Amino acid sequence: MKTPNQNTNIRKNNLLDTRYHILNTAYQAGQILLIMVMIMAIAITIVLTITFTARTDTQLTKLEEENQKALAAAEAGIEASLKSGSNIANLSSIGSLSSTITSGSTSLTSAASAQFVSPSLSSGEGFTFYLGSYNSVTKLISNPASNNNVSIAYDVSGSANCNNMVLDIAVVTTTGVTRYIADTGNNFSSSGTQIGSVSSSTVNGTTYRCRTSNIPVTIASNPRFLIVRYISIGGPSSTTLGLVGTSTLQASGQTVTSQATTRTGVTKKVQLFQSYPQIPAEFFFTSF
Repeated sequence: MKTPNQNTNIRKNNLLDTRYHILNTAYQAGQILLIMVMIMAIAITIVLTITFTARTDTQLTKLEEENQKALAAAEAGIEASLKSGSNIANLSSIGSLSSTITSGSTSLTSAASAQFVSPSLSSGEGFTFYLGSYNSVTKLISNPASNNNVSIAYDVSGSANCNNMVLDIAVVTTTGVTRYIADTGNNFSSSGTQIGSVSSSTVNGTTYRCRTSNIPVTIASNPRFLIVRYISIGGPSSTTLGLVGTSTLQASGQTVTSQATTRTGVTKKVQLFQSYPQIPAEFFFTSF
């Protein structure tokens, strides 16, 4: 038979076991709840990340589409301006662009200057410099603004010997063709006037090692254009040509600037330089 003290101890132990069981159950439930909250947080984070990525990709795709629309409209403006030979004040007035852009315009310029640099020419290629004023619509060349002396700079590498390069030059007027040659290395025999190489020169920021002496261009002869062919004799495989005048030269090309803005506000600006029609050098240079 248990004593009263023993019964009391048993009741105390049972009470402690019950409390421990309750606390343990609550602790386990709390852990489960915490795990569920963490899982939900991770799931929400993943969903939000996927949603954000999808939205970002969509926005980038739309932005790229708008960029392409603006670029295409600006390029169409350049084509239209070159075709008409004039500025276009409102590109959206062009039928094919009216639904794409809200605004846009083009600017066509052909500024005369005392200096001009050609595109890069490979050996054997030529470039046509215009001595008269060229009308891109009528295709006619008028007289130069004034009497002039021009020279031509070459060898943009700045490291070659001028003797290893030749310039074959033709000044075309309404009365005939005058030939010149810059051949300090005497690489060829030619009926053209030898104009040699006098010094290095800088033309529109481009430095050249070689430059010809002056070539006279007078209004009385009605000059139209000057054709220069570059030939490498162990020199650089290519070079630009720098035309320098003692007074202002007529432009040898025109610059078109076109800008277009789409309905979403994306703007693109494109600039293009187009040289005037190039005369094949073979028409004037067949042999030395």
